[in-house]
Amino acid sequence: MAGNQQLRVLHALDIARTQLYHFIAIVIAGMGFFTDAYDLFSISLVADLLGHVYYHGELPRNIHAAVTGIALCGTVPGQLVFGWLGDKMGRKRVYGITLLLMVVSSLASGLSFSKHEGMNIIAVLCFFRFWLGGFGNLAAGIIGMIVSAAFKHSSASKIDYAWRIILMFGAIPAALTYHWRMKMPETARYTALISKNAKKAAKDMSAVLNVNITPDDEVINELARQDEYGLFSFEFLHRHGLHLLGTTVCWFVLDVTFYSLNIFMKNIFTEVGLLPRLDSEYHHTLQRMITMTAVHTFISLCGALPGYFFTVAFVDRIGRVKIQLIGFTMMTVFMLCLAIPYDQWLRHKNKYGFAVMYGLTFFFANFGPNTTTFIIPAEIFPARLRSTCHGISGAVGKIGAIVGVFGFLYTEYHIRIFLFVLIGCNLVGFIFTLLLPESKGKSLEDLTGEIEEFQEEDEGSEVALSRPIHTVPL
Repeated sequence: MAGNQQLRVLHALDIARTQLYHFIAIVIAGMGFFTDAYDLFSISLVADLLGHVYYHGELPRNIHAAVTGIALCGTVPGQLVFGWLGDKMGRKRVYGITLLLMVVSSLASGLSFSKHEGMNIIAVLCFFRFWLGGFGNLAAGIIGMIVSAAFKHSSASKIDYAWRIILMFGAIPAALTYHWRMKMPETARYTALISKNAKKAAKDMSAVLNVNITPDDEVINELARQDEYGLFSFEFLHRHGLHLLGTTVCWFVLDVTFYSLNIFMKNIFTEVGLLPRLDSEYHHTLQRMITMTAVHTFISLCGALPGYFFTVAFVDRIGRVKIQLIGFTMMTVFMLCLAIPYDQWLRHKNKYGFAVMYGLTFFFANFGPNTTTFIIPAEIFPARLRSTCHGISGAVGKIGAIVGVFGFLYTEYHIRIFLFVLIGCNLVGFIFTLLLPESKGKSLEDLTGEIEEFQEEDEGSEVALSRPIHTVPL
């Protein structure tokens, strides 16, 4: 069998120095995650306001479950469908479609009206949040705190506007991201390896990297003749079956833990005394939300956000798999510190010590699997199946989030037991992480088997960019 070749454009992309294009791509990708996190977590912050306005107290358990869980239910088919479409239509086009859907759904969530109060409003809200399906988590707390403070001294009739403004704010970053993403070219790997248009990939990357990249005519012809295995083939099962099992299970158990602890932070913190219990009085309701969003923001700012920064700093030094193993391990340790002496935390009212342990759990979630479960599936699968496999992994993860959300709602009076269940999830994640290959320091084609070995060349030389790089024959 003839050896594979790496396209010049892909090699140029791998060795290119960091420049403006990379920062723009980071911002655009990050804003997608920002919007997703904001929309999914902001609903937990406005649940009290919904209960006050439409139920004159707390939301009934089944309504609370529907409001907090419906967007997660929407993300499951969304991940599967748009992941598959990403491999068929291209990353750029599908990302644009999803951003527009998020803009419309965010605005519609805030504009949920009905002729009848209560249940019908919730039904309309749930419909639009079904379609919604880093910093976004932090922004949800900050926006919630600002809006609550702004409405604190307004008339009680205007409290209905507060939760609408908080939800509609999620449309802004999605709309801005759509504009920026449409101005950028399709990813080079999709254009070259899936669309088989290496000339266009070379032209696009030459423009954004400010490098003259000559198309590879010989390699283009070879790519067109290449026999590619599919997702449901024995070849995929042999090469990547265990990898897909590892990414899906790790994402599943991570989301069981992460979404439970995040969405129901206010319930847990109320139990240990960090937050006041819900009062039917209007000003007390908004004051509780201000306190709740302040605590939420503090945990995000001091725990979750530094975890992301640590991952950025060490992901190419320590490696993805090791960071994920460290994260699952330390999450287990700190959650044991919460669960084993849980009665002592309650008895001695040591609420600040509890919050510190809780924040450290989020630190190692983000300096760990909450970051790496996104990264690893985007690197270890072939380009033509990468979006589909990432979508499958993410969809299974959101099923885990749904399990966690609904599981907590029906065990909220047994928080200690629930914490031990989450600890078990962390241990399962640790074990299945061992199935995953390390992608640190490897090109995506080398890692996925689309290329076996690079011919050694001087990375800074013009020669490296001016002729194809051959691989060792198989």
